[in-house]
Amino acid sequence: MQPDSLLTQDELDFIQGMHHSLGAESSDATTGLMVNGGSQLQELLTRLVAHEHVTIQAQYENQQLSFPLRLEEDEFHAQHIKLGAPTIYEDGPMIRPWRLALAEALPLQDKRGKPVSLWVVELSVNGVVLQVRDGIEAPDVFSLWFAPEGYTPIAIRGSLERQIADGLMAYRLIPHDAQEAERLRHYILEQHRLAHPGLHA
Repeated sequence: MQPDSLLTQDELDFIQGMHHSLGAESSDATTGLMVNGGSQLQELLTRLVAHEHVTIQAQYENQQLSFPLRLEEDEFHAQHIKLGAPTIYEDGPMIRPWRLALAEALPLQDKRGKPVSLWVVELSVNGVVLQVRDGIEAPDVFSLWFAPEGYTPIAIRGSLERQIADGLMAYRLIPHDAQEAERLRHYILEQHRLAHPGLHA
């Protein structure tokens, strides 16, 4: 400690301990990433996350989870590595994003919150299967809102890929923006938790 320091080491330790405990209470502990291995490893990982797309991969039975890493800056301008919501993939003949099959089809909504004739049957982070109702023609592209009960509506935009069956159309999702894409990943993750409680216990 410097001779002209105003605080003793015990006082500094106490303040730092208080700051860490408050920080742990106010942030989601599951999203923080602690890296043990020294400052050089931490600095390398921080540089990679800042300039490249870095993920952590996990395998569980026939599913793969890919967690994106991102940098966040706190109020003291210190950078911390955080885990984003994962993209969940299914193994099979082709590895593809996990699809949430809705128990009941749900209509998409326009910007005023009015249901339209496009109903969500299955949903993943990069695609959606829609049921086209009321005799309308399936649009080549759409930009609407997905509003499951209990959630703030999520903006989604899609481009027609192919017809699956009579009235069922597959669309590739086009990212609206990073925030809406993250909200969709969080929604799908929560539904995956409900479908696979053993994995998330």
